[in-house]
Amino acid sequence: MKKDNDQSAFSSKPVKFVFYLLLSFFGLFFAFRIMDSSSFYLDFPYGHFHFPLGRQIPFFKEGEREFGEIDQFGFRKGSVKKNTKCNYLLLGDSQTFGSGLFWKDSFPEILNRETDCRWFNISIPGSTLENQFSMYQKVSSHLEFSHVYLFVYGNDIYETGDTPDYLHFVNHKKWYVHFLSFFFPEHTRLYLKKKYFESIQKRMESELERVSIQPYQAPNLKKRKDEIADYLPLKTLFQISPTYLSSSLDTKTYAKVNFDRWKKILLELNYKILDQGKHLTIVYIPLEVEFDKSRYDVYQGIGFVMNPKWLESDSELVEDLVQVSAENQIPFVDMRSWMRYRTDLLQKGDIHLNEVATRLIADILKNK
Repeated sequence: MKKDNDQSAFSSKPVKFVFYLLLSFFGLFFAFRIMDSSSFYLDFPYGHFHFPLGRQIPFFKEGEREFGEIDQFGFRKGSVKKNTKCNYLLLGDSQTFGSGLFWKDSFPEILNRETDCRWFNISIPGSTLENQFSMYQKVSSHLEFSHVYLFVYGNDIYETGDTPDYLHFVNHKKWYVHFLSFFFPEHTRLYLKKKYFESIQKRMESELERVSIQPYQAPNLKKRKDEIADYLPLKTLFQISPTYLSSSLDTKTYAKVNFDRWKKILLELNYKILDQGKHLTIVYIPLEVEFDKSRYDVYQGIGFVMNPKWLESDSELVEDLVQVSAENQIPFVDMRSWMRYRTDLLQKGDIHLNEVATRLIADILKNK
C-alpha cells in the first residue's frame, strides 16, 4: 500500500510541474499583453522619410518634368516670404504635396501667392500620420508659425494599418522579432514601423537616383490627351488589397483597430501643438468614392465591395472624425461640402486631385 502511494505521489509531480508551468506562462502572457495595450509605451520615435537633403530632384506631371529644390529638412522648398504676420504649417500626404501637378498649382503654393501669409508645406507623398507627427517634431522648433493644418485624406486609416508592403517587410524579419510580437504586439509594431520607414527612405533615394540619371524624353501631350484611362493603378490595388475601401472608411467596424491607433497619434500631435501654444485645424479631403459618382462606378466595376452610404451620406470615418474633433475642440473642415457630386476634380485615371480641385481648396482656406 505504501508502495502504491509513493508511486502515485511520484507520478503527480510531472503533472503539477506542467500545470504550474502553463499557469506561469499564461500569467506572464496576459501580464505582458496588458502592459502592451496600456498607455505605457517605451519611447519609440515614429520616424519618417523625406526627400534627399539639399538636392534638386525631378517631379513629373503627365510625363512633363520640372525640378524642385529640397531644403535642409528634406521637404520641397515653397515660395519665400519675409516679415509676414501670419504663418501656417501644413501636414499631409501626396494630395497636400500636389503629386501629379506642377508646383505652382498645388494649393499651398496658390495660398502662398494669393495671401499675405506664409504657408509652410512639409507634406511628403505616401506619408502617414506617424510620419507627419515625426516631421512636426523635427521642424517645429526651427520654423515660425502659429497654426497647424492637418490634411486627412480618406485612405489615411488604411495607410496607418498593416499594408501589403509593410507586411512584406515584416515577413522578412528574424524569428525572434516575431516571437517578441507574440507578447508585445503593439510595442513591436512601433519598432517595426520605424524600421519600415527607414527602408522606404533608402528605396526613395535609390529610385530618385535612378530617375535622375535617365535621359529625359518629352511626352506627346496630344497623344496623352486622347488616351482613354485604363485605371491600371486601381486594378492593381484591387489585386493586392481588395479591402482597401473598407479598410479606409469603415472605422467603427472593419478598420476600428487602425482608427484607434490613428486617433492615439492624433491626440499626441494635438497635445504637442497645444503645449507649444499653437492651434490645430483638421481638413478632410475625401476619397473619390465619397464625392465622384463616375469614379464610384469605376471602383465597383473593378470588383471592390461598395457602400452607397460613402457617396450619399457619411462614412464611419467621417462620423468618427466629427466626433473626435468635437471632443477635443479641434476645428474641422469637411471638403465634401464643396466637392460632393463633382466629377471634374481628379486627374485622369488617377486618385490625385487636379488643378480645379486645388484651386477650390485654396479658395476655401482663404476664408477660414
